[in-house]
Amino acid sequence: MAIQANALPPSLIAELNEMKRRLNALERKPKLGSVNERLPFGSFQSPSLEGTEGAEFTHALGVINSTGLNQPTLLLLIPFHLPQNSAGTASLDVSVTVWIRDMVTGGKTKEFTLDKTSDNASPNNGFSRSLTFSWRHPQPIGFDDPNQWKGFAIEYRVNKRVTVGSDSLTVGMGNPMLITGVPDGTYEEEADNGNPRIDGHLTPTDGGPVTW
Repeated sequence: MAIQANALPPSLIAELNEMKRRLNALERKPKLGSVNERLPFGSFQSPSLEGTEGAEFTHALGVINSTGLNQPTLLLLIPFHLPQNSAGTASLDVSVTVWIRDMVTGGKTKEFTLDKTSDNASPNNGFSRSLTFSWRHPQPIGFDDPNQWKGFAIEYRVNKRVTVGSDSLTVGMGNPMLITGVPDGTYEEEADNGNPRIDGHLTPTDGGPVTW
């Protein structure tokens, strides 16, 4: 037997109407990807590094203000890419060497050279990759640190350039994707020389999942 609407309490009728409204709204909800939703951005502008070619010339990608850094390990990821030939089938014969310098003590990481062998294998050649550092740095930290300003310089040397038309090209690099400090012993890849590597992962010492 059908239930008469007027036999139901007003509060229950209101609740049923609200459930109906929500069900109708769910049915009208657009499928994921069918609207202009904000998505993570995963590409980078990494123009060819500036600077004169040659071992006697040191250039800087930029300086990291580490005045507030109170952690003994610096994590740094820098996107880079290799310029390609006109057909897009192979990297050009270019090369740069990169390192980080502590502007307080003058200490440096190990130098790392990026060249055409640093590119992804075809058909993914030319896409951005990352140069990763995990540096147990020598910079003083702690509440008794007397420095009013501290910094790290990302420095490089251009080893090889090529000229294509009117453009002088070498390895392209963008702004760092990650700059952060962590306690000593957080990741297995921490090293006194910075442990520079391409697309380097980070392995938590507490057994947590590997991060990239």
